[in-house]
Amino acid sequence: MCGFAESSKFAGVDFASASSGTVHVREADVNRLDLRYIACPIDFSKVSAESLATGGAIARARDAELRTMHVIPAEGAADPEGIGSLEQEAFMRRLRAALSDAAPAYDRKGAAVRQGDPATQILRWARMMPADLIVMGAPGAERPTGPVASVVVARSQCSVLTVPAHPLHGGPKDTGLFTRIVCAVDLTPSSAGVIRQAISLGWETNGDLFVVCVAGKDTGTNPSAIREGLLAAIPADAGSWCKTDVIVTTGVASDEIARIAADLNADVVVIGAPRRAMSTTHAVLSRSRCPVLVPHDARPLPWPVVRKAAPASFRS
Repeated sequence: MCGFAESSKFAGVDFASASSGTVHVREADVNRLDLRYIACPIDFSKVSAESLATGGAIARARDAELRTMHVIPAEGAADPEGIGSLEQEAFMRRLRAALSDAAPAYDRKGAAVRQGDPATQILRWARMMPADLIVMGAPGAERPTGPVASVVVARSQCSVLTVPAHPLHGGPKDTGLFTRIVCAVDLTPSSAGVIRQAISLGWETNGDLFVVCVAGKDTGTNPSAIREGLLAAIPADAGSWCKTDVIVTTGVASDEIARIAADLNADVVVIGAPRRAMSTTHAVLSRSRCPVLVPHDARPLPWPVVRKAAPASFRS
């Protein structure tokens, strides 16, 4: 271990129960990132219900606006003719019902219906908000619109959180918070930004952050040198915000990242945006059993600056 703190308890978080999958967070003691708009596009599938519930919890924990949208796919290459008023109202009723199920006691929410190419409409809608975070169902075999998530992840300006159909545990869907974070990086300069985004999440709960690098077996790179390089990329302030460990291993990157996240009972995997069509990021999106956060430099998550009081809705 290469932790920056010795205690198993941090402000508001008891890590003694982490191995059992139950982490107790005292809501009044935790920080909050300044997020204003959480965008949750849905297609009314089971996995989108899971993502909307997670988005609702994230919005409530930070007193943010929760917005959902459904895109009616256009047929063919021609421009859509528009949505009929009866059809639009029918979809709006379904969206309002979905919002009510996901966030029944939360008033800061809204819905919209669009028509056209789903990925294009989602990206345009998120930019107009402007969304601080997009939360949507992960691509995978169970979800026919999975490729839409892959396009959104690659082209979004803000961070995107994908949620699997069957998460290993409730975690962020219950609290909207992340206490066990796996940050998957490589040896490129962009990894420093990915680490900073993972630290931002860890700051909210003084959580456990595991920085994971999977090196190729034939690269000849010294694991100790990789470890030292990653430790140097972690800002000095992180030691007072979250407990940090660095894990260096070998193998197929996507398989190892998904395995380590499952073994550590992670709440989220943070990984860099894909740089090509067939990437480690895309493979992790479809294989991870916990949510995956893909940050983007154009609109990153806020960097921690001060300790903030919990929203009034969480105070006892």
